[in-house]
Amino acid sequence: MNARNLKQSVSRAGKGLHSGRDSRLLIEPSDALTLGVGGEYHYVSEFSLSGGARGSDLIFPGGKMRVRTCEHVLSAICGNSVWRARITLSGDGESIEMPGLDGCARDLAKEIWDKSEPTDSSPSPLRLSCPVNVGDSERFVVALPSDSFHITYVIDYDAAPIGVQILDWDGEDYLSMIAPARTFALSRDIEALQSAGLALGASLDNAILVKDDGVETTGGLRFPDEFARHKTLDLVGDLACIGRPLMAHVVAVRAGHALHLQLVERLRSFCMA
Repeated sequence: MNARNLKQSVSRAGKGLHSGRDSRLLIEPSDALTLGVGGEYHYVSEFSLSGGARGSDLIFPGGKMRVRTCEHVLSAICGNSVWRARITLSGDGESIEMPGLDGCARDLAKEIWDKSEPTDSSPSPLRLSCPVNVGDSERFVVALPSDSFHITYVIDYDAAPIGVQILDWDGEDYLSMIAPARTFALSRDIEALQSAGLALGASLDNAILVKDDGVETTGGLRFPDEFARHKTLDLVGDLACIGRPLMAHVVAVRAGHALHLQLVERLRSFCMA
């Protein structure tokens, strides 16, 4: 997809998917991809990364502030090939979660698209001369040299409504192919998640609840393979932490945020070489 630049600002306010706490997001035109809280801004590529089973966090240099669950917002921005934007987040405390949006990136990504335009000016893409991989033989992510951005994502859940799904996406039509795919959780995990202070802002309006005999979500599934598409949405957002476009074929098998961000850390070292 050709690079785009914002023409106008975009804002959102709402509860975090996990914390259930309110925060406000402002995305403005800029000359670089930066994130800030309380007037302190840094390049996205400068943040330390922390990824678990339920989201990706960016930790400010010095470790004094953490921005939680960044992947959907970054996916909405960079999935549209916008690489120059200033992201401002406001909320209470030293750990602030991004607004949960609609459990995906659909509405935010559509507004970003409508308020942006094609540009000939964008950061130079990262190109690889050799494969870069993280993980093991069971779960891994590998970035292969390519002349374009491409993702192949394989998931394998024992939950019957999910099972094995494979998505092969050529990097085009993000708004229709990837952005509408919502986050999901298994019903058997909900009690443990909420006891751990997670999924407190989730509902059937912004997430898919996977049960043994089917799924519950407002409006039903948007795609038969919505689960693999959402994992791809997450990966797009996590790869945004490189801070520049990536020209590679990324293959993820039974992966998640932790492995996504391990790959990002390795790819960042290529940018600094």
